[in-house]
Amino acid sequence: MDTKRLTAALDKALQRITDETGLVGGAIAITKGEEVVYTYNYGYADRENKIPSSQDTLYDVASTSKAWTVMLAAQAIDEGLLEWDEPIKNHIPWFEMMDEYAGNNLSVRDAASHRSGLPSHDFMREKILGDRENLTRKLKYLDYNVGFRSKYQYNNHMFILLGYLEEVIRGGETWETQIHERIAKRLGISPIFSRGTNPDLTGVEVATPYCSNGFEAKICAHADNLYSSPCGGIRISMKNMAKWIIAMSRGGKTPDGGRLCSEKQFQEIIAPVIASAEEDYDMIKSSTYAQGWHNADYLGKTIIFHSGGHEGFCTQVGFLKDEEVGYVMCFNTGTTPGDDVARAIVLDAIVTGDVKDSYDYLIDKWLKRRDDMVAKVKGNTEGTPITKESDPNLMGVYVHPAYEEFVIDEADGQLRFTYGTFTAKVQREADGSISAYKGSYDGLTPDHVKLKVVENGDLQLYTSDTRYWLTFKKQA
Repeated sequence: MDTKRLTAALDKALQRITDETGLVGGAIAITKGEEVVYTYNYGYADRENKIPSSQDTLYDVASTSKAWTVMLAAQAIDEGLLEWDEPIKNHIPWFEMMDEYAGNNLSVRDAASHRSGLPSHDFMREKILGDRENLTRKLKYLDYNVGFRSKYQYNNHMFILLGYLEEVIRGGETWETQIHERIAKRLGISPIFSRGTNPDLTGVEVATPYCSNGFEAKICAHADNLYSSPCGGIRISMKNMAKWIIAMSRGGKTPDGGRLCSEKQFQEIIAPVIASAEEDYDMIKSSTYAQGWHNADYLGKTIIFHSGGHEGFCTQVGFLKDEEVGYVMCFNTGTTPGDDVARAIVLDAIVTGDVKDSYDYLIDKWLKRRDDMVAKVKGNTEGTPITKESDPNLMGVYVHPAYEEFVIDEADGQLRFTYGTFTAKVQREADGSISAYKGSYDGLTPDHVKLKVVENGDLQLYTSDTRYWLTFKKQA
């Protein structure tokens, strides 16, 4: 691996991404065997105060936390507390899903591989917090759109369920405590935090999150929903994240010669379960989802990997199967191609031993998607404002058994849609459809909802993450 060419390729690509999209900073580490063999720091952890990114900077690693939740399940299976394929209902007798068969048979493997039959339903967490038991009970009322075990559909809620299950089988020991005691301590990882826990961060370098609109980045808030941490709540430095990927690249081995879980359960974790073709990207091909990890081919090598992202952070982690080589990286800016392009550069370096002369083709592809999105959103958001006078029947309170309620009222002479933290003006687009755009972005998807009037004045809601029409009943 030519580290000089690797550094030059990262410098060139990330600087262009910064110029085009406002990328602020990030950190990368590559591991081999038990060692970190390459580190790279880019830009700022805190742009306004000119604090540079470092390997000690604390990042939100988002959905790469899922593999930690699966590791806790593997440990419980080693101890005889669980089985991969037994119904979760065996341990949570009141557990139900709208699909009765799925509710009676959903297993750890089903939940951890995203084959529950449920679409995303992430929009619900704009409002529904409560505790993990409450969020698990909500599954009874979440609409499904495909058959149980028939299709990969990424669903964060399934990992909240797994976190709650792990608390139940360990007599109430919290997911956070299990992460600290059963994984972090055994790997020599400190500090490690979870979102929403209000920890003492004295002396800890914390990356400021930035959200980009595809052109420039502004400071945004850290995700703070404590109860959804099992699906994406770990906060950790790349120096400590490297300790995790070293263990995973070595089959679950710990620095003291022990194991995080048995070899048998480790192989169960990384074994493909269901095709996840939408994760194919550039030279990443034939992707499948295992449990908290993807499998794919990269230029003839099998890579085990996962990405993570929410407002303000984008993470990539992975390792080459059976080769004890891994990588970790996190950038503190959402809606840029920084993490995808950096992953391509790093994978080339560790798989082929060299990097391409240019990765502009990947950046150009992303920028075209950005510009196409901007044109589409511009057309959608230049609709006609809907007012109390034009559509008085739209005003009211609308209820769904899982999502609870959203409200349409009037503000500044225009109807306003409000659901938890999501608030936006309501408008009618040129094709007659009703929409509300919040003005923020998740990747290249504008944060928005669509509304459709159905029988009895009820409304159907379509969100940019669930992509499924949910019926809300209008209250008298």
